[in-house]
Amino acid sequence: MKKKSVFSTTSWTSKKGKLAVCIPTRDTLHSAHALCLAEMMKLNTMNNIDTQVFMDASTILLTQRERLATEAVNLGAEYVLWLDSDITFPASIAMRLIAHNEDIVACNYIRRQLPPKGVAYEVIGDWQNPLPFEIYDDLIEVQGVGMGCMLMKTKIFTEIPKPWFEFGWTASSNDYLGEDMILCQKMASVGYNVKIDTQLSQELRHLGTWAFGPDLLDKF
Repeated sequence: MKKKSVFSTTSWTSKKGKLAVCIPTRDTLHSAHALCLAEMMKLNTMNNIDTQVFMDASTILLTQRERLATEAVNLGAEYVLWLDSDITFPASIAMRLIAHNEDIVACNYIRRQLPPKGVAYEVIGDWQNPLPFEIYDDLIEVQGVGMGCMLMKTKIFTEIPKPWFEFGWTASSNDYLGEDMILCQKMASVGYNVKIDTQLSQELRHLGTWAFGPDLLDKF
């Protein structure tokens, strides 16, 4: 008798289809991220979600994302799950995001600098007012979010012109707008909205570095 998945009667059942997991990286992966990726692949396999992982270790982020998106399109994947190599996440991440049945749904996470704040914005450019890091009952629509954990339908790339990813100079703030925010703007220009799963966002961690010294002894 064929063994039935232990998840077959739970709320995590979801629409099945090809999923491309795209990870821009460098020479190495954080071990914590690698463990999360392995656990996600195991759970996806148990639930018949056909999943292919793509990584690009080149040095230019824009090139990495362009190449990875092209791999997803060529695969014929229904969804692309973008994951940054310094993000940790629950094994159920893909299943839970797919279950929303949205064109674009992402997670918020804390940036790797102080003061701590999220990377989702209801208004792109209003950097002093990120989306509050709170739990809401429904998905929350935003104009832009970092792409450290974002699920999107692959067909969107066939509806926006290349280059899909680019930086943009903002004279008013004297800095560059990142490729993630510009992609969100491009997707909005063809009618797609970005939504945030605030519950799932609570389960992500953004890995960074910390210099441990004697000055910390008096703080803890």
